Amino acid sequence: MKMTILETISSVFETMFFTFLEPLPRIPRKEEWPIDIKYIKAAISFTGMGGGEVAIYLPRDLARNITINFLGVTRSEVSQNQILDTAKETANMAVGSLLGTIDPEGQCFLGIPEAMPVVNLEEEAELNDINQLVGFKTDSGMFLVYVKIGDVV
Repeated sequence: MKMTILETISSVFETMFFTFLEPLPRIPRKEEWPIDIKYIKAAISFTGMGGGEVAIYLPRDLARNITINFLGVTRSEVSQNQILDTAKETANMAVGSLLGTIDPEGQCFLGIPEAMPVVNLEEEAELNDINQLVGFKTDSGMFLVYVKIGDVV
């Protein structure tokens, strides 16, 4: 399942944002996380297959860059609201694509995505379960994805 998640998210980023992601071979321990990088969290839940939720943790610079690529605007034109909206749309596209792969009969339904700046990445409760995480290395820092599908990842 983790390979499907990695491939799906990589494909969405390449196709929609012209951004290439490198899967992390392992999720670093929290004490290895950079504390100087600001993050944006976008989360979306879904029903069906036991339900689930996905939260993506984008380094703010990555979120800004994908917003620029997605909207076709310049760095000086990008607003915080546009960055948050793009993060929500990213979660929507990534999870929609993932569900299309693992639920070809279309029994799952997406909720409404939410996005917000993260005050302290280390305090995000869902990131405590390393078994529910996949990650990518980017030029902007570590990009984490929390995925919970019923009781399975």
